[in-house]
Amino acid sequence: MKKQTSQLEKISHSINGAIEFTDFSRSYIFDAIRKNQIKTFKRGNRRFILHEDLVEFIHSLAEEGGV
Repeated sequence: MKKQTSQLEKISHSINGAIEFTDFSRSYIFDAIRKNQIKTFKRGNRRFILHEDLVEFIHSLAEEGGV
């Protein structure tokens, strides 16, 4: 009998999670946040990025040619 694994897709990423997910540098992520290219929200004293917003940001970079 095959063992089925269920992976839950993350709906948000911490800053460190976004860095791991994208393989972008910390300074690049913070620069994009500062320029309002990535939307964030705070929970307590931590900042998070919705998964769909992070993916949208990556797609916009691909459309621009990876500027």
